[in-house]
Amino acid sequence: MGFTYGESYNIPIWQRRWFIQRLNTEIKKSKDANDGQAPPTKAMHQNTPDARAMMGRHRSMVPANLRRFT
Repeated sequence: MGFTYGESYNIPIWQRRWFIQRLNTEIKKSKDANDGQAPPTKAMHQNTPDARAMMGRHRSMVPANLRRFT
């Protein structure tokens, strides 16, 4: 939720509980919207070139810091 450790430590307990409950309801809403499945991620198992191309995330050129031997 964007809190630092110090901010979350100093926040009143009732607000901590409220934030946790709110986070749980948001997660449940997103699961219900995705038919009970977790939302799509950018994890490595979905990071194949053909999957990226189908999702419109393909790269026409590899970034310079990822290029090996030119």
